Amino acid sequence: MKKSKRKIFIAIILSLSVICTALILIAPRYGNLSINLPLEHKPAFAADTSAYPSQLRAEGNKLIDVNRQVVTLRGLMPADPAVLRRKGKFDRLFFDRMADSGANVIRLPVHPERWERDPDYLWRYLDPAVQWNGENGVYTIIDLHFIGDIGTDRGVQMPDIKIPSEDFALEFWLQTASYFKDTPHVIFEIFNEPADISASDWRTNAQALVDAIRSTGADQLIIVGGIEYSRNLSWVLEEPIKGENIAYAAHIYPAHGRYSWERWFGAVAEKYPVVMTEWGWMESDPDGKQPYLVGRRSSYGEPLMEYLDQRGIGWVACWYDDEWKPAMFASDFEQATPFGEFVLQRLSGQ
Repeated sequence: MKKSKRKIFIAIILSLSVICTALILIAPRYGNLSINLPLEHKPAFAADTSAYPSQLRAEGNKLIDVNRQVVTLRGLMPADPAVLRRKGKFDRLFFDRMADSGANVIRLPVHPERWERDPDYLWRYLDPAVQWNGENGVYTIIDLHFIGDIGTDRGVQMPDIKIPSEDFALEFWLQTASYFKDTPHVIFEIFNEPADISASDWRTNAQALVDAIRSTGADQLIIVGGIEYSRNLSWVLEEPIKGENIAYAAHIYPAHGRYSWERWFGAVAEKYPVVMTEWGWMESDPDGKQPYLVGRRSSYGEPLMEYLDQRGIGWVACWYDDEWKPAMFASDFEQATPFGEFVLQRLSGQ
């Protein structure tokens, strides 16, 4: 009797070991474990990148690939990968679905608080997402998702982190750029939305981040946003960021009137590459918390796309989500909102 029980016990232990091993092996690919398993801190991205999209170069006001073909980025922005994981969406199938939409770029927002709380964030989220995108033939923008003044930490949406934002951003980019420096389809967007900061101060801080990235040996495309929550790039015409392979980002929402588009970013796009790394709208704002997002396809979506198309400006629609506003989906990613329908039609060429 005792021998029989011992055999059953051993069989159970072996079965559990097999299950745990299987979960550990599939976690990097499908990413939906409910616990944070410790991960190996590899020194650099190690996947074979030979079939990935080639590195982009800024030439004049265009982005050029290795074959000297002009590439206009058009894509999607999901929620922070850590949030996707909580919702059961951080997996290969979710990234395949974004790629199947026709997007050629995915912008990944990295929120400083989540990065700071998870010492494995780089390896848990960015490493697999960059690999999935590369295998799908899609570029990856890594966006350090600060909103506010990097120099003084002013701003109601600045993160609650342990060190000054300037130090955090420098450490983040030194580590991240070094890790991905040989990964051709990765693009670095240094700071999501500078706000409550002068053009001069932002230029100084942006230059420091660009120089930090270049010091690692990473020569991929770097995107620098405008001031006033990234909508205003007019300062670039006075004095651009120094260095090679630089593009600029504008964020335009329905409250940002068309009469200012040319001054804010249109004139800059005649001389330098510009990518609109955030845009979108929602039909109404029941809570009254984000009225600047309220718009319509006819009065905002179509005019904006026409303006961007005429100037060869790429874009990333924000958000490919069912909660974060403006959302492309109403619930559980099944039914698209009017904004989502419009974006998916544009990406599919309809």
